[in-house]
Parts: sequence; structure tokens; C-alpha cells
Amino acid sequence: MWNVVRLGVFFLFLYSSLFFNHASAQQRVVLDLDRTVQLATDSSLAAQKYQSVYDISRFQYLSWMASRKPQFSLESTPVMYQRYMTQRYLSDEDIDIYRQQRMFYSQAGVTATQNMERWGGHFYGSTQLGYLRTFGDQNQTQFMTVPITFGYKQDLLFYNPLKWARQIEPMKLTLAEKTLAYDLETASEVAVGKFFALALAQDQLRMAEEYLASCDTIYAIAERRFRIASISKAELSILELEKTNARTTLANARITQKRAAQELATYLGMVRTTDIELVIPTVMQNLRIDAVEAIQYARENNPQYLSSRQATTEARRDVERARVEKNLSVGLDASVGLNQVANRFVDAYRHLLSQDMFTVTLSIPLKDWGKRRNAYLAARSTLEAAERAEQESARDTELDVALTVSDFNERQAIVETARQALTIAEDAYAQTLQRFIKGQADAYSLSVAQSHWQTARQNQIASLQNYWLTYYHLRRLTLYDYQRREVIRPFSHSALTR
Repeated sequence: MWNVVRLGVFFLFLYSSLFFNHASAQQRVVLDLDRTVQLATDSSLAAQKYQSVYDISRFQYLSWMASRKPQFSLESTPVMYQRYMTQRYLSDEDIDIYRQQRMFYSQAGVTATQNMERWGGHFYGSTQLGYLRTFGDQNQTQFMTVPITFGYKQDLLFYNPLKWARQIEPMKLTLAEKTLAYDLETASEVAVGKFFALALAQDQLRMAEEYLASCDTIYAIAERRFRIASISKAELSILELEKTNARTTLANARITQKRAAQELATYLGMVRTTDIELVIPTVMQNLRIDAVEAIQYARENNPQYLSSRQATTEARRDVERARVEKNLSVGLDASVGLNQVANRFVDAYRHLLSQDMFTVTLSIPLKDWGKRRNAYLAARSTLEAAERAEQESARDTELDVALTVSDFNERQAIVETARQALTIAEDAYAQTLQRFIKGQADAYSLSVAQSHWQTARQNQIASLQNYWLTYYHLRRLTLYDYQRREVIRPFSHSALTR
């Protein structure tokens, strides 16, 4: 008895496991187009990759912002011990001899620097303390102090890299933000394409199932009519062939639908075997877009524009540097401070001595065989190329926007025409089917009507697909949401102080 109970419990557990595993593997999800786009820009691998790329630029910008603030660093040599032979001169005997020497040294200093964007150099200040202990014929202890020193250093006068960085670094961050939004819109466009690919595949599968059922029904009717000699053997054979082809079409439609469903689920970050039910969208009523307005949005938001502007600005920076270096390079380093050396620590901070330094470095090309001049000309050519590339990019982007706007504004009428064609095709097929059942239409006429009906169904979905793909392509080009009337910003845009 207990064995029977245990066996029953085992099978119950096994059945429950299989049931729940199957239920989890066949999770059902209802997706409309908005939800599909949201998932594509939120949980897809593509969106996560784009976010990581953006984070690189964001952290680089934060690093640059931090470099504009005072920088403090501790530099130290905590312990240094040496044992070596040193050469010494004995004046009494007028000879040089080698003697063993030992030394212990320790040093620490704090340095502060502050970039000066107005001039292009940086101020610096420091304080240091050193300890030296020598062992030999005479042991000696010394303390070296630099209580304070401050100065200014600039590697290249008449050229200010900090001024250019102040222009370019914010441009880089803005470009990264717009590129993230652009890439996410690209992911949205890809998701829309996969959404409608599945919609077409599901409709093809439904049509294949309906077609096979219709072929079975029609063939059964044809057999009865053939038995009473109402149709010929050839017509019956044609219908039998149609039924056979319908089975093949159904098998292919199942394969296509399964592939499309798994591609969409995988792209959106779902389980590959998720059962997806689609809610097909309609058109946006009374939405017409002005081409001039769209081109203006593209100029303000499209990363192609921003990238070209950044490249042109960087080229101008390089031209200015090459122009300065072409004739004369001047560097400056000046500092003032206090220092002292004493045998005792407290004495090292008494009777401090001045420590001054002023250095000007010059680099004048005497004969470089045109090296610097050609470097300057190369920078000029790079600037000219960048300016022409900026103009070309603007021209191509504006043309793409204008054509896409024109295309989109025509799509709504095309969708309406496709809907009307579907209604006509459905009525024609229904009437032809009734006439065939009554013996008033042949198999060929029925097949043609059914083919027109299926084509109209596919065209209706394809027209919606083209409509929404065109709309999301325009969103990507202009980074503007024409439904909500607002600029598209990255979904995970983070505060720069995070």
C-alpha cells in the first residue's frame, strides 16, 4: 500500500514539475508597439551597450571638470638607505682615497596645482621636509625644509590649451548624450522592424491555417460535385494540389513565425521561447510634419552635426598650436619661496633663506627643412577638410530628413488605401466562395479571389510597417518626438555629479 502511495506522489511531483517548467518556458507576453520600443531602449543588450559607451564620455568629462579644480598630492620617499664607496680628497696628504659611506634619507612634500584657463598655464605651491643621516668617519644629521614655495609655469606661451579644452570638452559630452539618444532610437527602429516582421509572419501563419481549412472544405465540396459530374477531374485535381500546397505553405509559415518570434524576444531581452501576442497599431491621426521644422530639429540634435562641429573646432585648435610653434616656442617657469638646512629640526624653520627661480626657455627653428612649416600647412589642410566635411554632412542629413518627411506624410494615405483594398478583397473572396459553393464559380476564380485577399492582408500590414519605420527613422534623424512635441533625451541620462 505504501509503495502505491509513494509511486503516486512521485508521478504527481513529476507531472507538476513538467507542468510548471512548460508554463515558464511558454511565458505569454502581450506587446504593443510602445511597449516594444520601451523594452528595446531599456532592457535590450544593444541599449546596455550604448549606455556603457556613453558612460566612457561622461566619466571623461567628469575627470576634466575635476582637473579644473585645485589638485593636491603627497609625494614622499619614506625610506632610502645606501651603503657605497665614495671618493674623498685629503688635503693634508694631497691624495684621493675611497672610503665606505652609509646614508639614510627620508623626504615628504605636499604639492598643490591650479590651472589658469585665462592664460594657459598653472600655478603651483608646495611645502617639503627632508631628513638626511650619514654614517662614516663623522656622523652627521641634517634637516632640509621648504616651508613654502609657489610659482607659475606655462610650457608654451601664446597658446592656451585650457581655453580650447573649455570649448571642446562640453561639446564632447553633448555629442555623447546625443549619440546615446541616436543609438537608442536606432534600437527602437530595429525593434519596430522586428515587431512588424513578426506581425507579418503571424498573419501569414493565420492565413496559411485558414487557407488549409478552406482548401479542405472546398475540396470536400468539390468531391461531392465531382460525383454528380458538376466539375471535371482536372478541376478536382487542381483543388487537391491546392490542398497539398497549403500544407507546405503552413509548415513554412510556422517556421517563419517561430524564427521571427524568437528574434524579437531575444532582441528585447526576453526568454527566447516567449509566446508573444502583438497588438497592431494604427496610424497617428492628423499628424503631418513640416520639413523646415524637422531640418531645424536635426541641426540642433543630430549627432552628425555635432560631430562635424567638434572636428572643426579641434582642427582650429591644432592650427593655432602649429602656428605658434612654427616660428618661436617660449616656455616660462617662475617661483619664489623659502628654505633652510639645519642640524636640528627646530632650527630648520628659523632664519629662513629665500629660494627664487625664474626660467625662460626658447625654441627657435634655425634649419628644420620645413618641418614646422609643413606641420602648420597640414593643420590648415585638416581644418579645410573638416569644414568641407561639416558642410557635406549637413547637406546629406538635411536631404535625408526632407525625403523622410515627404515619405512619412504620404504614408498615412497609403495605409488608408491598403485598408480599403483589404475590405474590397475580403468582400470579393466571400462572394466568390458563396458562388463556388452554389456552383456558379470555378476553382480558378476562387483561387484568384483568395490570392487577392491574402495579398491585401499582407499589404495592409506592410503599409503600417513602412509607416511606423519611416516615423521612427525620422525620430532618429531629428531626435524629436512629434507626438509629444519634445526633444528626445537618453532614457538613463544621469546627473553629472553622480
